[in-house]
Formats: sequence, structure tokens, C-alpha cells
Amino acid sequence: MSKLFITVLNMSITASFAALIIIFARMLLRKSPKIFSYALWAVVWFRLICPVSFESALSLLPGQNLMFYNVDTLANPNALSEQYGAGSAVKQTLESTLTAVNTSSNANLIDTAVKIAAAVWILGIAIILCHSTISYLKLRNRISTATFYKDNIFETDQIHTPFVLGLMRPRIYIPTGLEQKELDYILKHEQIHIKRRDYVIKPIAFFTVVLHWFNPIVWISYFLMSKDMEMSCDEEVIRQSKEDIRVSYSRSLLSLSMKQSGLLAPLAFGESNIKTRIKNIINYKKPALWAICPACILVVAISMALAANPSDKIEYLASAEKFLEYKTDYVGDASKVGNIISLLDFPENVNYSYFELHTENVPYGITVHLNTDAKTRNKYTGAINQTPFEKNAIIMFSLIGNVDYINFNLTDGQNDYLIQYTKDQADAMVGKDVREFSLDKKTFAQLLKIGDKIEESFINENKNSSITTIGGADGPLKMYETDKVDKSEQIVAFAWEVINKDIAYYEENPEVKIIDSKITRLERIESFDDLTDKTIDVYALEYRLLPEDLSKVVLAGGMDVDDDGWLKETSSMGSPLLVVSRDDDSIEFIGIVMTGTAVEEGSLKTAVRELLEKNQ
Repeated sequence: MSKLFITVLNMSITASFAALIIIFARMLLRKSPKIFSYALWAVVWFRLICPVSFESALSLLPGQNLMFYNVDTLANPNALSEQYGAGSAVKQTLESTLTAVNTSSNANLIDTAVKIAAAVWILGIAIILCHSTISYLKLRNRISTATFYKDNIFETDQIHTPFVLGLMRPRIYIPTGLEQKELDYILKHEQIHIKRRDYVIKPIAFFTVVLHWFNPIVWISYFLMSKDMEMSCDEEVIRQSKEDIRVSYSRSLLSLSMKQSGLLAPLAFGESNIKTRIKNIINYKKPALWAICPACILVVAISMALAANPSDKIEYLASAEKFLEYKTDYVGDASKVGNIISLLDFPENVNYSYFELHTENVPYGITVHLNTDAKTRNKYTGAINQTPFEKNAIIMFSLIGNVDYINFNLTDGQNDYLIQYTKDQADAMVGKDVREFSLDKKTFAQLLKIGDKIEESFINENKNSSITTIGGADGPLKMYETDKVDKSEQIVAFAWEVINKDIAYYEENPEVKIIDSKITRLERIESFDDLTDKTIDVYALEYRLLPEDLSKVVLAGGMDVDDDGWLKETSSMGSPLLVVSRDDDSIEFIGIVMTGTAVEEGSLKTAVRELLEKNQ
């Protein structure tokens, strides 16, 4: 039921875009016959009930939302857990100091919320249908004593306004006591409804509205469509008349103002929106051919543009075609595997070197060896930054039939860092068997677009991230916990941000190059619950930096070197302490205080309090 609700919700969002465009188009067509405005609404109802369509580069709709929702994936977020590789020692240290976190709590919360929303959706449908059914049965009871007038016309004193009722055999019901002229006008109007099959169209539209009852734009569309339907019938009555009957026809409508809404009896047609209709009748003029042609062209163009989905970009289709040339069922096909890897995009400062095939025993795997520098390698030790490799792994799993795992090995010539993905992880990421995306060029282009969208979202979320220090003006770096990254990994990411900033400081001297770095201690040493509405944690951070040539480094006051020639994290102000705030949903990097500052202030708590005040 949750998946059905998500499908309906997506259709509702797409149809809302179409409806807003049509509402604007109605303004452009306000002087044209209302039949054109009425015809446009067919596109909205098509969008509300049909989840698929053809594609066109001329579509007026925005691109599809490529962030997948999959109930099964949310229920099992551990399927996306990341292999920590070289950082495992630090991770173990953190796990021993951090409070245990249920990594699936957020996913379960979302899943529960969707299930509740789906239940409310079904309940709303049931309530509206029950109310409408009762109203319809009451109306049927009122007209049960109607007497035959002629043809399919029946007369009764239990109603005050005429309407059409019935789907298979529509009947016209009229109130008793109508003057002959009024009766002629009304019968012509209702007969036009029957001729155009409006008695079928409106109930279908109503039941579509019930399906999307939670969307106010759909209700507005139904109301405006009903107005256009009635006004187009009025115009047709006037157009078919040999005389100018606008005034007398308006008087007839005024005397037969509708007392029952279409919502109460969706299968019946009554006379509604009297004021608007009379104004339209009085202003109506039979259109000239030169005025009809542009309106026809506009309606057809808008209808086609709104019925079509945005097409895949040409570059995605071209890339998909290149990749699919090397699709293979066997991981042992070194030629095709190599060509696939050569087509992949890797991040800046990460260069493809060679690959290894692991086909001796099951599970079968591939290791892609990549050359980089120490700073870049350190950046990708945090799972939050590994999206480019995740995207490439998904592409490879889709194209290589029997591969079970894929490794990306980052090396700076001194140290390696291994990132591993499994086939099960790839399936969980996209919500289904990833190999289904390689069935044809169009579907694989969609996969490429998904990968770019995921990578783009992570770039946008983190492009303004920076380190906040005591004297700095940068904004706080905040990371929300996801099913991919737990709190311990986020702390590691914060630590590497601080380290990379220190590396950048050293390398401001063009003669200095840092060729390696490592964390030697990352441990929570204090927590405060009374400084803000969130818990404040303080972590001791110790690390080492290896310069290519130590003699080029100018050691200022407090800087130190260990016995192996590695630069320590110390300075004249002491060592850095990471300060973060956390709650159940997120963890935020506040900044750093130095151990020397804490001593000067008399207590660590005072130093942290001052940091918080400066960041406000």
C-alpha cells in the first residue's frame, strides 16, 4: 500500500505542474471559445491516472525526481553500510566512546510515516466515497417518483434545477412548472452534455479527484473544469440558435440557480457557477475562423507538451550507448571490463592506474587501482565523500553480469585506502536489481542520470561546508545522519577536515609538500548537557603529518616532530579539541578549542561556552 501511495503522490505532483500551466493557459484563452479550455483539462486527468507516458524534448514538465524511495531499503539501511578499510582502528576507538546509535531509527521513522500517510489516504477516499454515495442515493430517492415527459426526459416536483443522471442510459430530469422557452433552452443544454459524453467524463474526473483528495490543486482543477464544461455548453446552445438569445437564456439560468453541488452528486449534472456563466453568455461572440486557428494550435501544443515526459538528455543516451558496447555476463572478460572502467568518471586528483580480476573463487570481484595524493586520499576516507565511487560501482554492477564485489583502492604511493561495494549494496541503493538497468539504452541512460543526481545532491549539500575555529568567520559544518553514514564516521570526517586545513596551511609554502597523514587519537573526553538544548561533545584529536622534506618546514613556536620525522598536531596553543553538538537526528561541528585556551580560561567548559557564544 505504501508503494501505491508513493506512486499516486508522484502522479499528483506531476499533474499539479500541468494544472498550473493550464490555469495560466486559460488566461490566454479567455476570449476564445470555452471548448478549448475544457479540452485542456484532459491532460491533467491523464497525468493523474497514468503513471507512464511518452518522452519529448519539448515537454513543459520539470525533470523527474530521481531520489528513490524504497520501503524495503529504508527498512534495512544496514545493506548500505560501508567497509571502513584503513580507518577501522579509528572507527573502533570511536565506537568505544560514542553512545550506541540505532542506525535504522530514522529509516524506520520515515517508513512508519509513509505507512501512516497511506492509511490516512485510504481513509479519506473511503469517507468521501461514502458521503458521495449517500448523497447520490438520496437524490435517486427524490427522483423516484418522476414522470415520463418525452424521449429520455423526466419531470418531477422534487427538484428545483434540471440535470442529467445516469451512465449507461443518461436521463434528463427537469423540475415541474418550467415555461416553454426556458424548457427549450435547458433541454438543448443538457442534450449537448449527453452528445459530448460529459455524463461519463465528469464522474471519471470526480473519482480521480477522490483518488488525489489530499491535493488542493486537483480540487481547484475539478472546479475550473466544471466551469469550462458548463460555459462551453452554454456557448454551443447560443451558437446553434438562429436568433440572439443571450439575454433570455441568461434569465432562464438565473431562475434555475443550482442548489446542489457536484460534489454531493458527482454523477448528476446541474446548473452551477451561474454568475460566471451569465457573464460569459452576455460577452459571447461567435468566433471568426482566424481566431479559432491560433487557439487550436495553442491547445494542441500545450496538450502534447504536458502529456510528454522530459526526454533523457542526448549526452546520457550517447554515454549509455558507449557503456553498453562493453556489457558482459562474465567478470573474467578483461577486455570489456577494462573498457568499462576507462569510461568511468573519477574525482579530481584521482587517476585510474590499472585493475585486477579476482576470479579464482566465488565471490568474484574487481579491484580498481587509483593514484592520488595523501590529501585527496584522506578526503575519501570519510563515507560522506565517497559518492563518486558509489556511482561508478553501480554502473559496473549493472554492466558486469557475475561480479559480486568491487574495490576501489586509493594509493598515494605510500599508503592505500580500500573502498568496497557489494552487489547487494548496489541493489539496495537503487531499490531493485541493478542489472535491470542495462537491458536497453534508454533504461541505462536513466541509471546514469540517477548517479549524477545523487552525486550532485551530495556536492550541493557539502559545497559550503567549512571548519569553524575560535577566530574564524566560517559557517558551521553540519551533517545529518543517514542510513549510509553513522555518527562515528561523521566525527572522522570532521577530524579530516581539520587535518586537511592544517595541511593546506603548511603547503602555503610552495617548498613544502605533505605526502602522508594519519590520525593517532580521536577520543571523546567530555560531554556537556547544560550548555545548549543539544548535547555538546569534546574530542581529543591527535594526528601526524609527513612532509616530503622536513628541512623545508619552518617550525614555529610550539610545533614539534616525532622520532620518525612526522609533524605533530601541537602548536603554541596546545593540541586541538573538536567540539560538536548532537541530538537524535543530526550532528554538527561547532569548531575547535585548543588545550592551551582551556587552561587559560580555567576550565574546558568555559572555553566551550565562549566558542558557542562566538558562533551564535
